[in-house]
Amino acid sequence: MKIDLTKIPSEGKKFNFMLPVGWWMPDSEGDRIVGLERPLSASITIYPAGKHMVVEGTISARLVLRCDRCLEEFGWDLSEEFRISISLSQFSGEGEVELLEENLNLDFMNGVLLDSDQILKEQLILQIPMKTVCSPECKGLCPVCGCNLNFSTCSCTATDLNLVFRNQ
Repeated sequence: MKIDLTKIPSEGKKFNFMLPVGWWMPDSEGDRIVGLERPLSASITIYPAGKHMVVEGTISARLVLRCDRCLEEFGWDLSEEFRISISLSQFSGEGEVELLEENLNLDFMNGVLLDSDQILKEQLILQIPMKTVCSPECKGLCPVCGCNLNFSTCSCTATDLNLVFRNQ
């Protein structure tokens, strides 16, 4: 949904979203967020604050993630609040600029139309852990033959692993 920021009143405006399971489209085959298990619920409030627009919101979803150890898909619950500031003036990008703490949540826009889908996708990506694992006990994949060690065992040994690296 595109939101015209010039039509936001000084007291702000609230938007509620219920996005279907098919809304999330992975960027690539290896994307850690595979999709949504249930519809995504979000609420954002937009209000002016000086030279910026502030977007505050909550996002709640059951994501389908890919385990970094075994590559299996698993469900993960997300419920977070977020706050970002948007500068309507274009970033010049000239020279070096020292970032201050208040600039870390600052985003720049070209134009006056805010893409709420892009904001929500960005927040989903920012909220997932750096390392996604299906369980703390996940054994991962065998580095030699690639079998999922959570479901089966293999006959590979540490010697096999050393040979694989030695031949490369």
